[in-house]
Amino acid sequence: MTILVTGACGFIGSWTVRRLLEYGERVVLTDLKRDYHRLRYVVGDPEKHPFVEGDISVPGFLDDVLSRFRVDAVIHLAAFQIPQCRANPVQGALVNVVGTVNVFEACRKHIGQVRRVVYASSAAVYGPPEIYGEGPVPVNAILRPTTHYGAYKVCNELTANAYWHEAGISSAGFRPQVVYGYGRDVGVTSDATRALKAGLARIPFKIRFGGMIDLQYVEDVADLFVKAALKDYPGARVYNIRGTVMHVSDLIKLIEVLIPESKGLLTYEDKPLPIPAVLDDSETERDFGPLLRTPPEEGLAQTIQFFRNLLARGELDLTDLKPQ
Repeated sequence: MTILVTGACGFIGSWTVRRLLEYGERVVLTDLKRDYHRLRYVVGDPEKHPFVEGDISVPGFLDDVLSRFRVDAVIHLAAFQIPQCRANPVQGALVNVVGTVNVFEACRKHIGQVRRVVYASSAAVYGPPEIYGEGPVPVNAILRPTTHYGAYKVCNELTANAYWHEAGISSAGFRPQVVYGYGRDVGVTSDATRALKAGLARIPFKIRFGGMIDLQYVEDVADLFVKAALKDYPGARVYNIRGTVMHVSDLIKLIEVLIPESKGLLTYEDKPLPIPAVLDDSETERDFGPLLRTPPEEGLAQTIQFFRNLLARGELDLTDLKPQ
């Protein structure tokens, strides 16, 4: 199959491209700019694959891409993160909402060719934890996001549903939470990854949230996007993603074990994320299992090794450790 990845230069985008290549699929990359700084380390030689620069918020941009490369499925990952949406809600809506409509509209024009759309929603579609009570929160629970970003993701889920009923476009949306790994350097929940880098560089660092979180390794998340792109299913489906639920204080303790030189440098703000930590992913397991669930000890260690290799070569970028 030929899979188009929007936001291919981003964090999850880079790892999704890598996973697609490991599965032996043909990839087409698109992003606003040809920025290979993540892809080079994650994929190896991204220049071997077709790349089209462009803005998904511009109507019609993807029409030619889908035709020219005979794309079979789209993995849509291009988006503004929470800080960008908060700073500029209008631009955030253009990219996250209108951009997603443009993706589906391009696929509608190629309905006999493009089989499905897989896209990144977010656990940010949920409201504060106190709304939901005890136990894992089901995928069909009430959605009351407290951020523009979360509201845009709800809109995208409804857009996907409308395109299924109006045009018969199958889709799967996934709701990740605190995804970590090499290349995660933007957004509030990127602090879990940035803390690793800070610990290695021996720089004091405060994680901007506390409480319980669901820690998810990027390779596991990327694998799920790829499995969904390669599987035939009808309808517009939405799925929760589940990793390892833990307290931020325990995350710091684990980092200190893996990076002894970080001891005493990492702290956190005792302010929980405004979303529930424990989500029910039984439907995800049912439709795409068995799922990859990398233990935090392994995923963090692999990410640390990535950073150690860059540090040894003098290539570790520390600019993202400045306040965001």
